[in-house]
Amino acid sequence: MDKLELAALIDLCEQNYYTQQIDRLPYLTQLGQQLYQWLDGKEGWLRRAMPDADEQTIYLDLIQTSEAQGLNADTERVALGLAHLPWELLHDGNGFLSQRQDISVLPVRSVQQRQTQVIGVQNRPLRLLFMATSPEDPRVPPLGFEREEANILQATKNQPLALIVEESGSVAELGNLVKSYPEDYFDVFHLTGHGIIYTKKDYGFLLSKGAKLPDNTPCFITEDEVGNIQLTTVNDLARAFRGRWPRVTFLSGCHTGQVPNKGTVPSMAQALVKAGAGIVLGWARPVYDSTGIVAAQALYQALATGATVETAVKVAQKEMIDQECTDWHLLRVYRDTREIAELVTPLRTPKREKLKFTVPEQEFLDEQNQVKVASRLEFVGRRRPLQQCLKALRETSDQIGVFIAGMGGLGKSTLAARLCTRVEAQRNNFARLVLIGPLDKSGLLNKLSSKFERFADVLALLNEPKVTLKGRLQNFFAAIEQEHNQPLLLVLDDFEQNIPTANIEDGSLRMTAQAYEILAAICAALAENGGESRLIVTCRYLKKDTLPPHRLHLESLAVMSSSDIDKICFSLLFFR
Repeated sequence: MDKLELAALIDLCEQNYYTQQIDRLPYLTQLGQQLYQWLDGKEGWLRRAMPDADEQTIYLDLIQTSEAQGLNADTERVALGLAHLPWELLHDGNGFLSQRQDISVLPVRSVQQRQTQVIGVQNRPLRLLFMATSPEDPRVPPLGFEREEANILQATKNQPLALIVEESGSVAELGNLVKSYPEDYFDVFHLTGHGIIYTKKDYGFLLSKGAKLPDNTPCFITEDEVGNIQLTTVNDLARAFRGRWPRVTFLSGCHTGQVPNKGTVPSMAQALVKAGAGIVLGWARPVYDSTGIVAAQALYQALATGATVETAVKVAQKEMIDQECTDWHLLRVYRDTREIAELVTPLRTPKREKLKFTVPEQEFLDEQNQVKVASRLEFVGRRRPLQQCLKALRETSDQIGVFIAGMGGLGKSTLAARLCTRVEAQRNNFARLVLIGPLDKSGLLNKLSSKFERFADVLALLNEPKVTLKGRLQNFFAAIEQEHNQPLLLVLDDFEQNIPTANIEDGSLRMTAQAYEILAAICAALAENGGESRLIVTCRYLKKDTLPPHRLHLESLAVMSSSDIDKICFSLLFFR
């Protein structure tokens, strides 16, 4: 093929395509036709291949060219340039091949030869590991990641998937979560946030003190353990997964599929494939938040129904076009040579594993027996409280739970429900019990007995008259965890109802003697057992010296931030 013409195309794209914020259709058409004519060549092989099928995947085999870089320096720019060119714009004079009704074409950049085996199609729901990154920094624009998660759940409601969320936004915590699951547990890793091409001139101010990065390094803006900015490279992500990559990775951030420095440095997506990932999706330029959400929604709906990965990407591309996303052509697909087709089977496949999850919202009821908390699809904000509380609820935490306090209407119960969703998604052996309002000893024991009524030994332990309440609870927690592998997430909602009105008015905020005894017994039993079971308490009031001895994380909710309020208002406009 004509290398001089190829080099000219690379320069043309660098000057007039990768520098654009808004695309003009006439220019995209012209560029697409030039790419088509170069690839078709004088032999017309592309034209001859098109009628053979109504769906085509064009594999850009860059493996041999890439391997030749060390032997022939002249091929280096050719190898990376082939990946850099926007083949998604291929246009035969009648239309973009990606938009044609009579044929569907998907360019795939194949960049790594591998012979190792990949697990085949799994007869179960799709397992999606989702991490959004949103550092608390005015230099980083907020993203609507809650809407992205909600849309994925909405799109797959008829073909449900298992959504496991790493809430921290931290690559170190991501690594800890991945290590907590068996190899090949996750099918897809979805990372959403801001991607950049680092240069000291443009982004040096984002680096932590003493850190250094070469110019033109593809990075993802993630969070450290306290929510500050951390720039994450391909090597950082590779260390988090340690070779245990899901079959598909979607880098839903700007520039993640772009070959930087005028097409001379591998994109983040390409470098991840080189580092061991199987299939990686990324964006070749800045992409609209709304476009990323549309693509993710369509992609996971297709994957959850048993579509092949490449078919699912075509579905996502078509949906972006149908939704009139002007940046539809920026989605890039990189992969190795291993055969990765369908990830899971469709819903009604015989003997398919069922998804075991019940939403907690139905257990959080008000005085009129109406659900009083936001659903999974409506939840917005509270990122830092959510992160801090989830740390306290981990099985490795020294704390035994959380105490969430704040004025009425701030979302304490909604946060508690969200915590239940997150904990149970990551540890599906958990049982959940929500108790609302006034506490009494017999009521607590009856509710626990009812929850675990199928276990005769548990009922006997709870109703042993010669043992104190603390002792009964210790024996109860030990039995459900050690004998039945079913730790409990116990929620005491609206705990302020255990504080007499007179004690609220005089400011002492002392709870009733019975409530104090029960809370003390629960906290002591959980602490002394040192097991997995956890406690969540929501209460309007928090006065530390009125609480019994405890190892609870105390979380006081403030008024929602303006950015979170903006997200809520936008979602109301978006959905209605």
